[in-house]
Amino acid sequence: MSLTQDQNSLDPKLVASMSPAELGNFLRGLRIKKGLRQHEVAARAHVHPAYLSRLESGMRVLRSTRRDTATAILKAYGLDEEFILEIYKLWGSLDGGQLREAGSSFEATSKPFLPLHLPVVEAGAGSPAWDDARETLLFYLPELRGKEGRVFGVRIVGDSMEPLLYEGDIAVVWTEGSYGPGVIVAIGIPGNGIVVKQLYYGSQGEMLMHSLNPKYRDEVPPEGSKVWGPVIQIIRALPGGRPGWHLLH
Repeated sequence: MSLTQDQNSLDPKLVASMSPAELGNFLRGLRIKKGLRQHEVAARAHVHPAYLSRLESGMRVLRSTRRDTATAILKAYGLDEEFILEIYKLWGSLDGGQLREAGSSFEATSKPFLPLHLPVVEAGAGSPAWDDARETLLFYLPELRGKEGRVFGVRIVGDSMEPLLYEGDIAVVWTEGSYGPGVIVAIGIPGNGIVVKQLYYGSQGEMLMHSLNPKYRDEVPPEGSKVWGPVIQIIRALPGGRPGWHLLH
């Protein structure tokens, strides 16, 4: 099939039967035809550009991604809802009933759990935008399944959040998670990168960044700062060099 064909001439059966590598090539062709770059498609789908890079290279299995996320991605590449719905119906039949809908996600029960590609930034350095991360780590974290493209890590620097967070820890942030007073969050600060602090509000309603280490004072975030989301997990090296993690909530 030519990747330059109009969608009206596409056969959903052919698209649904594609391997991850074939589907990645197909989507790349759609994007190139529209004159779009990966980061532009990623912005439309509200996912990280690195996610689409792995998808187009065949390293991601789209059919095992949350349905709402996968639908947003396919729409961003230019496919309409009716065509996407037909693909999902065909995926279900091709899996012989092993592909089931659970809530808003499709889970391939016969497939092994794949590692999470986690973008990581260093606290207090570089850009205040997490999607400018230059490092990506692989983790097997079942609790983050379905959050791909909406989580990132902040590598802790310094001692301001001890005794909860220590230098070298990776705080995992969910960009769509809810937060309020008392919650540990990641905050993007112009000129100072991303920091991890406890969130509070002052008597005048102003936002305050609170450090758990008492030797540091509370601070008001500079103008233009942005709360990216709550910290939902901590990844750290345990004695013996084995990776470990624990839930905050």
